[in-house]
Amino acid sequence: MAGFPYGSARGLGGMQIFLGLAAMGLGSGDLVMGLSTLGYHGRYFGLYMLGTGIWTGLFFLIAGSLAASIREGRTAGCKIGAAQTMSLLNTFIFAPGLTAVSTMSFWLDSTSYLYYDSYYSNYPSYVTYAGMNIFYMEIALAVVGVLEFIFSVATASVCCCGGPYDQPAINQVVPMPMMAFSAPVQQQVAPAPVARPSLGLSERPGTNWNTGGASTSGPSGGATGGDGQMVTLPAAELGMLYAKASAVEE
Repeated sequence: MAGFPYGSARGLGGMQIFLGLAAMGLGSGDLVMGLSTLGYHGRYFGLYMLGTGIWTGLFFLIAGSLAASIREGRTAGCKIGAAQTMSLLNTFIFAPGLTAVSTMSFWLDSTSYLYYDSYYSNYPSYVTYAGMNIFYMEIALAVVGVLEFIFSVATASVCCCGGPYDQPAINQVVPMPMMAFSAPVQQQVAPAPVARPSLGLSERPGTNWNTGGASTSGPSGGATGGDGQMVTLPAAELGMLYAKASAVEE
């Protein structure tokens, strides 16, 4: 159905992919530069060691990839549900977590640098350069977290309230109405009686065609029964009766 905004979902997914890559890149740079200057500022635990930008950026990237891959088809419903779920996780967990950790790390690192700068002024230029870059990257990570929160809310809203998703007509099954058809009933017709051929024999006088009663005469090809009705006999039986009658006369 054309009610679902596929283009908007793919656009928001592309922005989440960009923010995920940015978070992973900034988080990697923050971790590398922080570890390189660790020996100059004392061996203490810093929040940059958590690599928050790396693993939160991975979740941003997954959510964006799911949203950007939404197309009309059989798997549209699954992709919309998965993109909505990942966007909600980013909204409530990963985007606020990245913003909070980056802000806290920036505040702690700036405090430590000010403390050590008041006692040690012989820092190499590389340490000063790396410290300034760490500050900038932590500020950028906090901004990325805020932007990801905004785009995650927008993506979840589009997937939830953007309208029903469409499936192509080839995948839709349209029910056909059931129609009752009455089959014609054929009545069986009894076959017409077939007249048996007559042998054309003439009855001899005094011939007893009915073996069970008195001798009667009847038309050729037939004999008279005990009740006086005509009985039509087959040709073979008629020939046998005729042969028997001829043998009795002789």
